[in-house]
Amino acid sequence: MKKLVFVLLLFPLFCYSQLDFNGVVNDKVTGTELEKVLVMVKPRKVSSSGYYAGSFTKSDGVFQVSTSYKHPLEIIITKKGCTRKVIKIKKGETYYDIVMECESDTIEQIIKEKTADNDGDGVLDINDKCKDVAGDKDNEGCPWPDDDNDNIYNKDDACPQEAGTIENKGCPNVDSDSDGVADKDDICPNEAGTAETQGCPANPKSVIEFITKAENVILFSVSKSFLDSTHDTLLNKVSNLLKKYPNISIQIAGHASSDGSSTYNQNLSSERAANVKIALVQQGIESSRLKVIWFGEENPAESNETSTGRAKNRRVLLSIQ
Repeated sequence: MKKLVFVLLLFPLFCYSQLDFNGVVNDKVTGTELEKVLVMVKPRKVSSSGYYAGSFTKSDGVFQVSTSYKHPLEIIITKKGCTRKVIKIKKGETYYDIVMECESDTIEQIIKEKTADNDGDGVLDINDKCKDVAGDKDNEGCPWPDDDNDNIYNKDDACPQEAGTIENKGCPNVDSDSDGVADKDDICPNEAGTAETQGCPANPKSVIEFITKAENVILFSVSKSFLDSTHDTLLNKVSNLLKKYPNISIQIAGHASSDGSSTYNQNLSSERAANVKIALVQQGIESSRLKVIWFGEENPAESNETSTGRAKNRRVLLSIQ
């Protein structure tokens, strides 16, 4: 007998189909959508709380509540600061626009909460998971993390644990020679230099070695100033060095032996230096990097008293400017 009574008590739970009700709750005066309103559905002929089914409205005032009991039913709507409301549910009706009468102080507080933006980031506090810290609306009002403090958010940072640059997607720029000039801006990426010289050394070792060797002397025949194929190897080497180190400028000094008059030798040394400059310009070296000076028969390398000495005095010398 007891088992039969238990089955009978459970019978209504399985015999009635579920009914769903939904809608929205607003304030009567301002039309403000009311959040956290308790919406309950209960049989109209039963007063026991055990028969209640309910839910709270969301931030937009929307609610949805279900019950397994049959009609007649009623909806009871309550919220602190607002007048309790009871609505009889008619068969076939499932959606309700409910208007509540609320105290002005209650509505003012609700509006304040709905429009508050404590951190001023454009994300309202009701939707902001970081109310006290300005953030991004796409991150629910929270700031995006930047673990390496390079001002590139982790989500956009290819190297989130190592400070880098925007141009390199958050990764540090490569500096192969560790001279403080990134390879992308370094004309001499494999040789330490300075920022002022675009990453190249101010006085490159290879240029110094070349300048200090006797092989950098360009020799000329008696009374001649033109360059021929015998000078090509030397001029090509000079050109290549200048192209490798664009921060370097050179001085081209023309000299002559004492075979002619002083005036003649002065002009001849000038022509020799000028022709060397022209040859380098033709190989792509900027004219501004080539300074020409001449000395005539002054400053001889060796004595003009011998033919061997005079041959070595008919020359052009190169030096770093």
